Amino acid sequence: MPDLPIAYRGVVHPRHCDQVGDTKQEMAGKRVSECLNPATPVVSSGTSVQDALRLVRDHGFSSLPVCDEGHFLGMVREKDLLAMTPSQATTLSRFEISTLLDKVTVGGIMRFPPATLSPDLPLREAAEIMLRHSSEVLPVVDEDRFAGLLSWVELVAAALGDCP
Repeated sequence: MPDLPIAYRGVVHPRHCDQVGDTKQEMAGKRVSECLNPATPVVSSGTSVQDALRLVRDHGFSSLPVCDEGHFLGMVREKDLLAMTPSQATTLSRFEISTLLDKVTVGGIMRFPPATLSPDLPLREAAEIMLRHSSEVLPVVDEDRFAGLLSWVELVAAALGDCP
């Protein structure tokens, strides 16, 4: 039988309950700043869709923060980037497609996330916000400056005591 994941969408598989321990205790006192991912690639509002899509694919992220001069503006999702690319049925040549995609920028398709997190926010509250908004990842913003991303992966790591 394949090994089942420990947790999915906040539900712990019964077979792994003994591995999780007391999540409240593990996360107590920890702040978002202790577990966020600061090594997130960032794009500017003038970045082309093609370049942003390349970054998403190269780094394995489902979304990227959009910042100009360090100021957080919003997020661009892989789904939105892909929606801007032409379908296989297009009659354009690959050179025409490339030229068009270089002209479309993420500033026109970015979204503001349902919530942002403060670096000093308790990790447990961050988890509750992510759950309330059904978000897999949220940006961490400190006085309009982007600090990093916090995903459900970091939350699970914190619950297991593996947060750096």
